[in-house]
Amino acid sequence: MLRLFLDNRVGVLLLLPVLLALYPIGYFLGFSAPFGQAPQVQQLIPYLAKVPTAHLLAHFLMLLLNAVALNWVFNSREFLEKNTFIVSLNYLIFASFFHVWGEPSWLFVAQFCCIVGLGLFFGVKPQQNSKKAAFNASFAFGLSLFFEPSFLFILPLLLIMFIVLRGFYWRELLLIAIGFSLPLGGLLSYYYLTSQLNEIHLLPVIQYYSPNWQDYIILSVLGLILFFSLFGLRARLLKASLKLKKQTQILTIFTFFVLLLGTAAFLLTAHIGLLSLVVLPFSFYFSYALLSSSLGISSHLFFYILFGFSLLKFLIFTI
Repeated sequence: MLRLFLDNRVGVLLLLPVLLALYPIGYFLGFSAPFGQAPQVQQLIPYLAKVPTAHLLAHFLMLLLNAVALNWVFNSREFLEKNTFIVSLNYLIFASFFHVWGEPSWLFVAQFCCIVGLGLFFGVKPQQNSKKAAFNASFAFGLSLFFEPSFLFILPLLLIMFIVLRGFYWRELLLIAIGFSLPLGGLLSYYYLTSQLNEIHLLPVIQYYSPNWQDYIILSVLGLILFFSLFGLRARLLKASLKLKKQTQILTIFTFFVLLLGTAAFLLTAHIGLLSLVVLPFSFYFSYALLSSSLGISSHLFFYILFGFSLLKFLIFTI
């Protein structure tokens, strides 16, 4: 299976629905995700969560869409010399730790906005005027606020990433701030005009959350993924172009920002929305680990253990 996704065979994407279909088994067996909490009251459009839709099917379709979209960003922005489709499989496995099948959630819609934003952001040319690309990327990130308010903290990250990529150009930085703020401003205006402004909850209530043993296991798994990812990235950068080094530098800033801030948010509020964004860079970097000759069979073995654990965690956590 792993070899199929590591090769340049677009037809392997047809296997994604089959592999993803294995995960809802946990839902039908009554598995409840033990990793933190994601209270619906914190959603910026809370009434949408109450729409009687097929949440199981919605999760399935959004995960597939996100996996394919993220893989497209990886291939189209030339993070590797040849096309590979392991990124899509990595995403499905990593994302399985951050949701409950059948439960109403807009988290993966918000992630889709961020994936589109990353794709547009990596289209910014370091030596060219990038006002249009900067605005479009930040606007895509801003749309995620409709579905996950904690992504509000991404704005300073976008500014930092742009400065690293292009330098300090205040007009383009201003466009990033405007593009990110437009969706939020429009929604706040609507609630203000309809006298519903007090119903908006932009930030979760801070209340220290004491992780349980299941939480610690998943956090440890994320730490191991980061370990293998960084080793794979290190091996990759030894023979990388200047363009790839710049891209990975920006993505590394993104990784540690959401990892640190997301972990803090998890410990203070039990909310996993911001932390869930680590699956995007992890899906990229772990691909390097799987392709690395220096890591050899160890990364492949860890992949299969991780895949098995992601499928069986609903049994392990209910023992």
